[in-house]
Amino acid sequence: MVGVRFFKTSLIALLLLGALHVSASDYRFNLYLSVGPIKMKAGTARLYDTDIIFDGRPAIRTAMEMSTNPTADKVFCLRDTIESYNTKDGESIFFSKKVNEGSKHNLETASFSKDRDKFIVNMTTWNMNTRERTSHSTEWRPTRIFDLMSMIAFTQKIDTSESEPGRTESLPMVNGDMVVEQYLVYTGNKQVKADNGRTYDCMVISIRDYKEGKERETVKAYVTNDSKHTPIQLDIILGTGTSIKAVLK
Repeated sequence: MVGVRFFKTSLIALLLLGALHVSASDYRFNLYLSVGPIKMKAGTARLYDTDIIFDGRPAIRTAMEMSTNPTADKVFCLRDTIESYNTKDGESIFFSKKVNEGSKHNLETASFSKDRDKFIVNMTTWNMNTRERTSHSTEWRPTRIFDLMSMIAFTQKIDTSESEPGRTESLPMVNGDMVVEQYLVYTGNKQVKADNGRTYDCMVISIRDYKEGKERETVKAYVTNDSKHTPIQLDIILGTGTSIKAVLK
């Protein structure tokens, strides 16, 4: 389950690379699963956003829906919905994730605020079967705390035109009831063909974290080498011999 959790977090993060600051965008993806020598189509994902007024101020609402097919459900089942509200500058306001995995139905939320020189996030998880709160935590940081969408808005502002492979950005990001460090590493460029038949010039971005003191790569993402950073292909590592690929269709 740990591998699946990191898969979902990383998949959503990279799909969102193309969503922010593009009014009324709508992206569709095919998912493919590899388990040892077995390869199969795993399902679909959709990502879309709208400009709205949230709590009296202009904001961007971004929504993500993922669904695996019956064959892939035997390996892991995803019926997740993500919602995030961010300012036009990409600052987090509110974040929620509905997790539906078999008999598990949880709702994770994060509310962001400021108090003078402190950045605050309140994180809560609810069991939607029993309607009970299962966890609650609060973190204060001297620097800004990101959710998935605000993290991606930040990365979109990074100019890699003169960057050498190996450039790294580290950001504190909400993940469940914790704030964790995510590392985005630019590793170069590559030509990638999508399921729509087109070939794109892409930047290759590696998303990494640390587990038990060791660095590990959870995703290798291929996003267009332009101002939109549209995600074309994502290679997600679930565990030894198991991976999933998301391809723009």
